[in-house]
Amino acid sequence: MRYRLLVIFLIVTLQRLNAQPAPVLPPDSMLPRITRSHLLLQAYAMSAQAYRWRAHSALAWAPPVVGAGTFMIPWSARRVYNDIALGSRIVQAEQAIPHPAKLRSRYQYLAFEANMALTAQTIALNRLHYSARQQYIRHVAALQKAAALRRQEQVLSFIHQVALARLPYRQAQVAAVSTAAARLTAVSDDIRTQESLAAGTRARLSSLLYLTGPFTTDSSYTPAFTPGNTDTVSLAQANKQVYQLEEAIRWRYLEQKAVRQEQRPDFNIGFYQFFPVSPLVPNNFNIMVGIRIPLAPWAAGYYRRKTQAIGTDIAALAQQRSALLQQTQVRLTVLEQDIRIQQQRIYGITEKILPALQHALEADMARYQENRLDLAAVLRSLEAACAMEVQLCDYRQQLYEMTIAYDQLLYR
Repeated sequence: MRYRLLVIFLIVTLQRLNAQPAPVLPPDSMLPRITRSHLLLQAYAMSAQAYRWRAHSALAWAPPVVGAGTFMIPWSARRVYNDIALGSRIVQAEQAIPHPAKLRSRYQYLAFEANMALTAQTIALNRLHYSARQQYIRHVAALQKAAALRRQEQVLSFIHQVALARLPYRQAQVAAVSTAAARLTAVSDDIRTQESLAAGTRARLSSLLYLTGPFTTDSSYTPAFTPGNTDTVSLAQANKQVYQLEEAIRWRYLEQKAVRQEQRPDFNIGFYQFFPVSPLVPNNFNIMVGIRIPLAPWAAGYYRRKTQAIGTDIAALAQQRSALLQQTQVRLTVLEQDIRIQQQRIYGITEKILPALQHALEADMARYQENRLDLAAVLRSLEAACAMEVQLCDYRQQLYEMTIAYDQLLYR
């Protein structure tokens, strides 16, 4: 008996758990989720750390060279007439000493790549956040369209049932009844299409946010449009793609500086210890200091031409930055105008067109129930009202997507 009660209790508990609604995913939680869990952003962070380690390695000197061998050992000792001519055994140690300014410039050039990797991470985060918001909006729009189509399906089902009841009494036409049935089937297909779109957007959103459990979206999500500063100074600070080009220009300047520092002389010091073969000859040593002079005419041309090539690349990057800044400014201006026009269009449909169509539909439905209007006229009124409601959902989706595209360009 206790076993049966335990089984019943577990079944009821599981049913209650399954009956619980899925938690709502807040739109504001998407950015922290992406920042915390997306693998692509973690890869950028690891790349930045790798650039830092590589930059520190540029400060290291080359390892010393240690060797041992013979020095002036004759092939035959029979013709040697003094002990010095017997040669020596030699132990040597050499160390290259790079110029400190050269190491510093190389370190600055490589360390700056870490900053560029972090900027690329910010750009990737903005792109992923935009994709997540876009999928969120499309999921909400698909559910709203499906809900509007279900309301249309209910009204069509009622009209179709009434028409079937009137058909034996010749109070309805067969063609109109068939049209209502066909329209009912088409609406059912449209509902399944919107549900499929909602499932697809939900799957893509789960992939972007690394969500495993069930969730639902906030149906009242309406991204607010806030105009931003679109002047070139503010835009250059806000848009990270423009800032990325500025970083590329600074990086190339650091490379140019590193190339110029390569012309600084390097030093080389060597110590050579000689152990003569003859015990009558004392041990001796030799210290050599060398300098590498890249200022020679046959070597200076390489650095001069490479510096000129980097300067040309910097000029090209500056042109790209100006072009990108201008294109972004134009896109923001066009988006702002389109958003305002779309807001006016939605206001007109919401406040004037849709209420008028719904009022006409209610009047036609009342006349149809009183058998003073044929079915075809009611179907036309219903189709016009429902088509306008679905179109309103499309316009809202377009408005919200333009709003988040505007925010993406300003990195908000």
